[in-house]
Amino acid sequence: MQKVGLLAGDGRLPTLLSEHVSFHHIVDLAHWPLPLGALDALVEALQGQGCDAVILAGGVDRGRFRALDAGGQWVAARAGADAGDGRLLDAFVAYFEFQGLAVVGATDLVPSLRTPVGLLTRGGTTLDPSAGLARARALGRKDLGQGVVQCGERLWLEETAAGTNDLLSRAGDAGIGPRTLFKAAKPQQDLRIDMPAWGLETVLHAAKNDVQTLVFEAEKTLALDFEQAIAQAETLGLTIMGAQG
Repeated sequence: MQKVGLLAGDGRLPTLLSEHVSFHHIVDLAHWPLPLGALDALVEALQGQGCDAVILAGGVDRGRFRALDAGGQWVAARAGADAGDGRLLDAFVAYFEFQGLAVVGATDLVPSLRTPVGLLTRGGTTLDPSAGLARARALGRKDLGQGVVQCGERLWLEETAAGTNDLLSRAGDAGIGPRTLFKAAKPQQDLRIDMPAWGLETVLHAAKNDVQTLVFEAEKTLALDFEQAIAQAETLGLTIMGAQG
């Protein structure tokens, strides 16, 4: 049996995983005393505790990837100078595997975190999600973001490195409706890491900005605190869909 360590970043996901999985060792990156560029030290922290596998969960400030040791330099060289977040994370995974640590995904350990297929809130909808998901995937293919919002018939807003909440805020500021969020995995991404996530915070921020419909790629996005998020969405009158294609 694998001895899995958790590299815990920001957000709800690390906590949820810890509620379901008994990790062999946890490194809380919020209290990690070194820059993330000291990658050999991270590997040593895991392997020194007997871990032979690792899961990366939660957000991390990319600005902490500095003061590179030999491992950090390996990652930087593999990712390339113009790397987006996706390519940088892929290089992290490659280095962990090069050092003998198997990388596992959140849904490998807790499959129920995957967004299910279908209309997830009560009521019906005639929405065809295919065009919006295609736009989200096209953005992801450029390694720029994972979500888009359609405002009215013609205005499309794209997610940036600032994240989904920023995208929803810009949609609210646009003053054009109706508004629909589409979020999908990057077509080229390794689904063991950086799988798009949504949850109660997303629902509340969407409602605050009059984004009434939320579409997430089924099976390739993470639904955090699913039951609470759906209950809150129904209370607020939002429609949530898990869609494929």
